[in-house]
Amino acid sequence: MSEGEFQAEIDYDKDYFKEKTGLSLREQYHRLHPQVLSCFEDDMVKVWGRKWKANTNVGKLRVVLLHRPGPEFLQVGNPTPWPPHEDSLIAWRMSEKMELDELVESHENLVDAYKAEGVEVVVRKPDPNDPPYQVKAIYADDVCHPAVYGQVILRMYDHIRRGEELPTYQTLAELGCPVVGMIMDKGMAEGGSIGWLDEKHLIIAVHFPRANTKEPEVMRANESGHMQFARIVKLQDPEVDVRICPGYGTSLGTSHYSLIDRHTSVQDPQTVDPYLRTWMEAEMNWEFINPPDEVSVKVHTGDPRIPLVKRAPNTGVVLEPRKILVPTGNPKATKWFESIGVEVVEVDVPTLVRPRNSGSIKCTCGGILRDPEPKSY
Repeated sequence: MSEGEFQAEIDYDKDYFKEKTGLSLREQYHRLHPQVLSCFEDDMVKVWGRKWKANTNVGKLRVVLLHRPGPEFLQVGNPTPWPPHEDSLIAWRMSEKMELDELVESHENLVDAYKAEGVEVVVRKPDPNDPPYQVKAIYADDVCHPAVYGQVILRMYDHIRRGEELPTYQTLAELGCPVVGMIMDKGMAEGGSIGWLDEKHLIIAVHFPRANTKEPEVMRANESGHMQFARIVKLQDPEVDVRICPGYGTSLGTSHYSLIDRHTSVQDPQTVDPYLRTWMEAEMNWEFINPPDEVSVKVHTGDPRIPLVKRAPNTGVVLEPRKILVPTGNPKATKWFESIGVEVVEVDVPTLVRPRNSGSIKCTCGGILRDPEPKSY
């Protein structure tokens, strides 16, 4: 390019906007296009379509993420695609090889129950692997979890759950729900041990419910994942009180799995770590409703120091304050819940929950959108 040609190009870039509008491009930026300072959360409805918040376990449930059982369950009994490539039920973490039709029936019952309560159901994209293997993807609460707003893609600890991140991310993207972070590096985090007690109090238990604490690198990786989640939350709202519970091996009292109302859980307070319990009572005036023995069970913890604990009846998924969705099969508990003013919706999902499967009905429910929780009781 000659000097004249170069000058002509420079003149064209400099003068064209001014010739057409009376202002150079730089002048237009300065006069009419200032930088706009705004909060991501305030722009959510305009940019992302809805105010994607679910940082509560008791606000009225509006959108739920589920996973429909698919051909991955047909692989149970074949060698696993991860080491040590065994074909046993325990390698697949299954109690039995279930019929796919029965699994799908349970799933459809769950979908129908949510829809009957006015909840929008989003079904996660299917397992993309060939052959598929994600038989625990039915537990949608584990692979992504709400921060103050939006969702964080988690990274679970073992082979059987790895790979659920991509179809979950794709599902959220199509839905328009912002993914505000991912657990990176060697970090691990699973939704079951991340609990919003209310919109300003969050507990994160490390290693619950696993006892895989002998390898220092594994310990640090798990703590790293939970600390990453906490940093995302604190960036969004510095006022959130995040407590990292040690949780090495034994449950310290998963109160976010026992809620029925704001600051109210159905559990024996003696099963909650005493320091955690003191914090909950002092900061949130927490009410523990200790259920009678006739509706509770004694369970083994695997910890010789606390061999048995009293497990309260399943409070399931809180649809709204004092209204819960639980599996069928415990009429005594249902009657007791109703006696304390809790409305119970039952759903027949035997292949998705214990004792036939490995999780609870709350594990199947990824909370994507909830109303703010009530401020009064």
